[in-house]
Amino acid sequence: MSIIGIIYCFRFGYIWTAYGHGGQILGIPFAILLIGLTIAYFILKNTNSKRKLFNFSFLYFLSLTRFSFTIELIRRKDENYFEFLYYEPEGWVNEILLGWAVIGIVTYFVFEYRHKRKITQ
Repeated sequence: MSIIGIIYCFRFGYIWTAYGHGGQILGIPFAILLIGLTIAYFILKNTNSKRKLFNFSFLYFLSLTRFSFTIELIRRKDENYFEFLYYEPEGWVNEILLGWAVIGIVTYFVFEYRHKRKITQ
């Protein structure tokens, strides 16, 4: 999953910026974060920490993927997608990314809350 995620980050950079020549470079920080999470997962010994890190990494990847699918859907359905998504200052692409990031963070905390509640029962 990590290798697919790292490769996918370059596509994510292009989707986020709509620049075919250089937009992919913006995916590099997201790929570096995913590499760091993967290395940390294999270094950690505590199973609870590994579980938390796995859940975070999985939701991180899903949030990027859902964002990309949303943008691709808009690009396919709207003839004037560039103005809607990327035309500054009214472009919605950053708000859509932020929305999926918030959904991913909230989902992570819900998972952790449910796990803690399950352990105490």
